[in-house]
Amino acid sequence: MAEPTPSGTPGLHPALVRNSGYLLSRMGFFAARVFSQRLEAIGLTPRLWGALNVLDADGAVTQQRLGLEIGTDPSSMVATIDELESQGLVERRPHPSDRRAHAIHITPAGRRTFERGRELSKEAQEELLGPLTESERVQLHDFLMRLATAAGGGTHPGLPARPET
Repeated sequence: MAEPTPSGTPGLHPALVRNSGYLLSRMGFFAARVFSQRLEAIGLTPRLWGALNVLDADGAVTQQRLGLEIGTDPSSMVATIDELESQGLVERRPHPSDRRAHAIHITPAGRRTFERGRELSKEAQEELLGPLTESERVQLHDFLMRLATAAGGGTHPGLPARPET
């Protein structure tokens, strides 16, 4: 018996695309791959870029707060900061008001790398959202924000939802 010839786009069989969760998962996989490939060119991963993004926006923060902000567990946060520090992108300094903590500061090299990462992020976003109009992009973003907020703030699977502050 001959196997039927696939029709349409690979991975988008009609039996699969009836499920929005499948489509979100598929696009999440594709988005992660595109974003990761772009950032790889400057030695970053999405996790590292996320940490630099928060440091750029908020300034120096403690390791604990940075972990909460990017939705990662404390042991992974240590590895993240170690990696950023080994690349000269961040540095640990004594916290000004807590002798037990360090403040994580973005370095000038970290800021330059982050800015280049921001450009690459925009390129990846354009690739992903190219088929949508500007209005559709805004609408998609609004929908994704509603879903991420309802899911507990977008923490990584297996981690508790970000606590209210």
